Amino acid sequence: MRRIIIFSLFALMLVSPVLAEDWSMFKKDILHTGFTTDAANPPLVLKWKSDIRYDTDSSPVVVNGVLYVGSNYGIHALDAGSGTSIWTTRTNGFVKSVPAVVDGILYVGANDNRFYAIDTKDGAVKWIYKNATDGYQSSAAVVGGLAIAGSNDGSIYALDIRTGEPSWIGLTAQNVESSPAFSDGLAIVGNNNGIVIAFDTSTGKEKWRYQASNTEIKSSPAVANGKVFAGSNDGSIYALTADSGRLKWKFSTPNNVEGSPSIKGNTLFAGSKDSTFYAIDTETGREIWNFKTAGFVDSSPAISNNVVYFGSRNNMIYALDTNTGNLLWKNSTGTTDKDYITSPAVSGNMLYAVTHSGIVYAYSSEAIATPTPTVTTAATPTIEKTTATPAASPTPTKPRETPGFEYAVLILVIAFLVRRKPG
Repeated sequence: MRRIIIFSLFALMLVSPVLAEDWSMFKKDILHTGFTTDAANPPLVLKWKSDIRYDTDSSPVVVNGVLYVGSNYGIHALDAGSGTSIWTTRTNGFVKSVPAVVDGILYVGANDNRFYAIDTKDGAVKWIYKNATDGYQSSAAVVGGLAIAGSNDGSIYALDIRTGEPSWIGLTAQNVESSPAFSDGLAIVGNNNGIVIAFDTSTGKEKWRYQASNTEIKSSPAVANGKVFAGSNDGSIYALTADSGRLKWKFSTPNNVEGSPSIKGNTLFAGSKDSTFYAIDTETGREIWNFKTAGFVDSSPAISNNVVYFGSRNNMIYALDTNTGNLLWKNSTGTTDKDYITSPAVSGNMLYAVTHSGIVYAYSSEAIATPTPTVTTAATPTIEKTTATPAASPTPTKPRETPGFEYAVLILVIAFLVRRKPG
């Protein structure tokens, strides 16, 4: 009888849900580390692919089993398990930025000068903020009740997530395509004058600035170990102190660094348009290893435990060992030479990637018996609003089941039964 109970408990553990962390914004979190402990271990197999039918420069985010991505039509929500379309919301301009999803509301800027808050349940627009002059390519993050993103008008906008009205506006004097990272009350961003600037997230007051180069900083900063890291179109990666903006080191490559660095422990990972992917010591700035590709790399990496994933302009997705740089897996999207892969995302045992032509790929580390056919999503516009209106209180999304506690209880029960003497 005891053996039957033990077997049943093990079977229950095997069918319990796998905990998947959300990848809820660009580079996963407000630090832009691009790191998750979720195990999407290679070799991967294609689980599904879905054609959203519109070009995209946006990257996917995944929250509560739903994938969101922007396009030149608007925002698309797909079932992350199957690729089936859930809803599509039209915007008045191309969405090149990456959405941020917090408490059931999606926040994103478009190149129509508008910043949108969208209900993730049905795609309904909650509010819109329209700035006076230019659009958004910078991806937002939500911190302290504010959605903060840069604009092509050279400003950083901090919008109240309830109403869409500005809490503060910070000035940088040049286009901001870089997306802000956050450290100890600071929003840190680069602009197209080659300057890295830190703003107080509560007041919008500028705290420090560093002139890194005389060319664009399109790379979004990443924060780790008390330092902020950003790439530049001068081909360099800069490491600055996060609290004061002092230069710690500079690592140079032969071409633009437009992708954003990702961090695991004391190692930074970033690609360059010299068709090379680099691992760099975050303390010293010394190269640890590099990996050559057949196309330049402006995709920002996603790190899953000891595996780093990125795309290159030869239509390949690569998986490398974070410690050695050894190739673990690669896959071609099979698209045209003019196509390319945006920055991937990891959630659970799944890797998600999107091509510029609008094909969403979902790869799984589990064996798939039968390939899933391509899903073509239908574009169904929702009602659009053109003025900022108060938003209803966000409806919290139901959290996914977390098996950790149940596993612990089961293990204790099994241990007790195994150790218990018959009597």
